[in-house]
Amino acid sequence: MRCFALLCFGWLAALGAAEAPASAETAYARGDYARAVELWSEEILADGATAGRLAALGNAEWRLGRKGRAVLCWERALLIDPRDPVALAGLRHGLDVGGVDRPKPTAAEEYAAFLTADLWLLLAVGSFWTAVLCVAVPRLRGRAAGEVNQWTRVGALTVLALSVPGLWGGRSLDARAVVRRPETSLRLTPTRDGEPLRGVAEGDVVRTERMLNGHVRVRTADGKTGWVRAGEIEGVRGPGLPADLDQKAAP
Repeated sequence: MRCFALLCFGWLAALGAAEAPASAETAYARGDYARAVELWSEEILADGATAGRLAALGNAEWRLGRKGRAVLCWERALLIDPRDPVALAGLRHGLDVGGVDRPKPTAAEEYAAFLTADLWLLLAVGSFWTAVLCVAVPRLRGRAAGEVNQWTRVGALTVLALSVPGLWGGRSLDARAVVRRPETSLRLTPTRDGEPLRGVAEGDVVRTERMLNGHVRVRTADGKTGWVRAGEIEGVRGPGLPADLDQKAAP
């Protein structure tokens, strides 16, 4: 009887293990990239986007040949964690062997990449109001500022000065988009019949300028400028998951 009970317990345990849902990492490891994308997307929708989840999702999207979605995931992962190794490795691979093009970061953008945009803003706001209080409080109390107050004021102004290029670089980083459509070409004019120009491909990162007539003026990594349809690119700054371009727009 005891032997029969042990056999039943073992069978039920094995059955439960077989029916246990596989993780995204397991699906990716066995080459089921579509399932990995589905599971990581569900995790992001349920628990929020993190750099690790977006970077892993980008790897799976790349394996499926969806360069635009992959690069967008990696770029958004770097907005959360500018030093995420998986996202950096993915972008490096795309630039080296994947045929993807990406503008070289400016000095301000490289400086801004040390911290996230939210942290730069927090430092700037905090240091600004600290400096204001250090000036206002002694005057309101009718007393001369003490040594601690003066050093605090100097420190706050220093942090504020260091935050300005970070904010400027973050603003420049936000003005980027990823080409999502596989058959996208620059156009000379912002019209449907504008003369097509070569210069962009799916997965390329471009800098956006202004919008006109449903088109966006962009600048490519090699300095070419032209117009693309707004639906052919997606901004790097945005919600966690890339937009589903196959989904019909709401009426």
